[in-house]
Amino acid sequence: MPTSLPSPLIVIGVSGSGKTTLGRGLAAYYGFTFLDADDFHTPEAKAKMARGQGLTDVDRAPWLTRLRSELDERAAHNEGVVLACSALKAAYREVLNGPNTEFIYLDVPHDVLRSRLEHRSDSYAGESLLPSQFAALEEPRPGEAIIVHVGEGETADLVLADTLRQLAVAHAG
Repeated sequence: MPTSLPSPLIVIGVSGSGKTTLGRGLAAYYGFTFLDADDFHTPEAKAKMARGQGLTDVDRAPWLTRLRSELDERAAHNEGVVLACSALKAAYREVLNGPNTEFIYLDVPHDVLRSRLEHRSDSYAGESLLPSQFAALEEPRPGEAIIVHVGEGETADLVLADTLRQLAVAHAG
């Protein structure tokens, strides 16, 4: 385990990239609390996404503020947190960034994402949102996030192992 593990760990990426799965795995491994940013959306925002409409910056602003407040509250109590959050734009990540924050970006090929979302029945954020998500996406550069490349057929366990390895290297000693 890294000697100076950051918190919060914020797993970012477009819909269907595996943020929740990886976030839960990291939280379980480190004994951190898992938070899903989707739980902080208003019913109106969820309904908009369920209709296949992407959220605007105006829609997202109060959501990001709620998330930042939640992260601050958890940090005040020294609680380790993993947050799964799209955080598609650099400006969104700036709002979420705080002391000791580490972003983990899931880089998944478009065709893999489409396939995942076509077979997904448990989310309001379906395949119809992918074009707006990719239009908004500003991929983090190396140094701004740990970048985890996820290939077709790669299991959640392999993605978790790769992420843990990268975190250990980034935060060793």
